[in-house]
Amino acid sequence: MRIGLIFNPTAQGNKARRLRRQLDSLASQCLLLPTEGPGHAEDLAERALEEGCKIVVAAGGDGTIQEVSNGMVRRADGLTQAALGILPLGTVNVMARELRIPLDFDSAWRIILRGQERVVDLPWMELQRDGKTVRRCFPALGGVGMDARACELVGWEMKKRSGQVAYLIAGFKAVAEELPRFRVECGERVVGSAELIMLGNGHMYGGPFDVFPHASLTDGRVDAIVAEEIKSWRAPAYAHAILTGTLPSLEGVHYIQGASMRITPLDPELRVPVQLDGDPMGALPAEITVEPRAMRVVAPGAGY
Repeated sequence: MRIGLIFNPTAQGNKARRLRRQLDSLASQCLLLPTEGPGHAEDLAERALEEGCKIVVAAGGDGTIQEVSNGMVRRADGLTQAALGILPLGTVNVMARELRIPLDFDSAWRIILRGQERVVDLPWMELQRDGKTVRRCFPALGGVGMDARACELVGWEMKKRSGQVAYLIAGFKAVAEELPRFRVECGERVVGSAELIMLGNGHMYGGPFDVFPHASLTDGRVDAIVAEEIKSWRAPAYAHAILTGTLPSLEGVHYIQGASMRITPLDPELRVPVQLDGDPMGALPAEITVEPRAMRVVAPGAGY
């Protein structure tokens, strides 16, 4: 079974050097494909398919998984030819946690070699980027408004230094800004004015937090938490609700599930940012759809 492994070779420090030695030790077992910059993982995923790989491994965080997935879907048969493998090396690792993939390197690699697969839904978003409409899949999560602005404010150095705390710090900074508002439509459910939407394919968001209690990776729907208004003085209440899984119970917060959604800015002149899988991706307006059970992922079975 041919395996292609896509990774970022530019990380620095003792931990990164140790990781590189671990990756180099796999050279006899797989095709190592180092990235050369943002977006290159998509090209490498397409190359891995051309080389006949049956598993394409994203060695990184949720952003790397998203890039690799979007490279795989470039080919019409990409999702049938190969399964996605995950070596969780990121800051948050939502998708790995959702699939119960171990977060330590050796255990995660053994899961990949075992080759057991699960089939999961694949959400898509059509959005605006650099003056063009683009369509991207996002296997784990997305966000609009304050959430996406926080992702824009998180730099690589901050993530490396502070880990998940970096997103918390950026969130407080984003709340302090004046946020443009938007409208959310999902079938008959409409939220006419909101400042934040969090989107999930599974239960988790921002780490090990069960934000979407009714979510499933195989129900053909995206789950959404929509907040009408974000106030900095309510930050402790938001944090407690995230930690306890009770966000939908807060006043002005809506829980929505649907196979499709439309999100539009209330003022077309104002840019409303969008993030997908933790990476800034573009801006509204956006259309969300779900491709049911479209992606094969190498992951432990139910009894793991």
